[in-house]
Amino acid sequence: MLTDSLIPLVNRFRARQADDGTVRAPDGADRALLLRIRQEGAAWYRRHALDGQAAALEADIDGWLAAGLDSPPRFARSRAARPEPVAGETVFLLTSERGDPPTGTRLDCFFALYEEAPVPMPGRPRTDPPAVLIAGSAGVASAAPGGGPA
Repeated sequence: MLTDSLIPLVNRFRARQADDGTVRAPDGADRALLLRIRQEGAAWYRRHALDGQAAALEADIDGWLAAGLDSPPRFARSRAARPEPVAGETVFLLTSERGDPPTGTRLDCFFALYEEAPVPMPGRPRTDPPAVLIAGSAGVASAAPGGGPA
C-alpha cells in the first residue's frame, strides 16, 4: 500500500529538499533514498501496466542523479507519460510538484480519482479537472481540501 511504503519515503526525501527542489550538501544517504523511491515507484507503475510511466520516472531520476541532487529536479518526462484523465478512473503520479515549467520543485506523489473528464479548450494548455485525493505525500496532502489527506 502506498501509505505504508512509497509515500513515507517521498516525505523523508522532501524533508531534505529546499523549496526549489534542490538538496543541500547531498550525500550517499540522499542518493540511496532517491534510488529506493525510483525502484518502488517504477515497480508500482509496472504492477499496474504503466510501463511508459515507469520508464519515464526512471529516466527523470537518473537524469537528476547525473546532474547532481544540488540541481533542481526536472520531471517533464514523468508528466508527459501520464495518460489524460478519464472520469471515474484513478491516477498515480510520482514527480516533482506540478508547475509551469515543470522544474525546480520538491518531489511529490499522489493517488487520486478523477470524478470528471477534462474539457478541452482550443488554444489553451491542458488543465486537469479537480481530483479526489485518495493518498498523497506531504505537499499534495497539505493542498487537499481541508489541509490533509483524503
